[in-house]
Amino acid sequence: MLWFLRALFGSRIKPMNMIRLRKQIFLQNLEYLQSIQPQAAIFPVLKSNAYGHGLKQIAKMLSRTDAPYIAVDSYPEYVIVKKNSHIPILILGETLLENYTKFDHKKTTFCVYNIWTIRHLWRLGKETKIHLFFNTGMNREGIQEDQLSGFLKELQSHPNLIVEGVLSHCFDSDNISDHMINDQIQRFKRMYYKLIDTWFTPKRRHIGNSAAMFKIKDEFFNAYRPGIALYGYNPLNPQDSLYKHWNNLLPVLSISSRVISLQTVWPGEWVSYHHDYRPSDKQNIATLPFGYAEWLTRSASGKLFIKHRKTFFRQVGVICMNLSTYAVDNSLSIGDEVEIISDNPRAKNSLTNLAEQSGTIVYETLVKLDRGIRREVV
Repeated sequence: MLWFLRALFGSRIKPMNMIRLRKQIFLQNLEYLQSIQPQAAIFPVLKSNAYGHGLKQIAKMLSRTDAPYIAVDSYPEYVIVKKNSHIPILILGETLLENYTKFDHKKTTFCVYNIWTIRHLWRLGKETKIHLFFNTGMNREGIQEDQLSGFLKELQSHPNLIVEGVLSHCFDSDNISDHMINDQIQRFKRMYYKLIDTWFTPKRRHIGNSAAMFKIKDEFFNAYRPGIALYGYNPLNPQDSLYKHWNNLLPVLSISSRVISLQTVWPGEWVSYHHDYRPSDKQNIATLPFGYAEWLTRSASGKLFIKHRKTFFRQVGVICMNLSTYAVDNSLSIGDEVEIISDNPRAKNSLTNLAEQSGTIVYETLVKLDRGIRREVV
């Protein structure tokens, strides 16, 4: 029986698809971002499965850093981070009121902007740290400026709620013009000083996301919440004068797959659905178990490349749910590993190129990567 159990559970099945995460690059990115705002605390944002990289893996990478907080969006994300890191957790999103009893209030700080949440946290009777979320113009969430007095009056009667910080979110910091971000900063400061006038003394003031870390030069803000930059991607417009500073950041992630089939296709025959691709000469076709379920988007069909050793091969035919096909030479064999996404930002098969060819942004491409693909830290 023992040999059977060892055979069944003793070794992990080798995956066909693999996401590799470069720990040293991730930590270098974090260190560089800290150098951009040396006076401020950095709260790494790990929402949406750490931007597709793997929440568990990135939380473990951060466990030996001195980050004051790891920022996540929800309770399920909180559970994973709590199991894999000792760092306190900042919850950016709201949850159902009854869920607040499930958090460890000694390790957790909540961003709040609803009066109902404030009242509910007060009724729990626990000392709870909160950050007040100001609406500075995005009008997606947050306390509106003309409602702030009512919130502060409510808070004054709830001494178990500790206003440790105030925050907002930049909605136009990736624009070449700084007009909107300056307007947001002025509104934030007006609301902050109104808070101070009522004798609250928040320790943390943060509005800046990744792009804003390069745009804001104001020591009033003593914390930042980088997301996409941690993982090595540039949200700024290429025409922005600050765009070049992102050369110091590198992508953390690369993706590989394995050849599962090789087909010989003759002139007049076709590849994949709808007869979209017909070679004019004899063509070798390699198939990978990586399709739009893994988020190699169907809209990018015929526009992408993979790499084997030093050679790039074009994707051909319609990308299928779990399969994609490539025009290759005689150098590939079944079982060979190929690189679908490179960690070289300038490569033909970069994730940035995948996003562009898919008609979307890097953020969406990352967060939709199949969570079932194994993530390995290297």
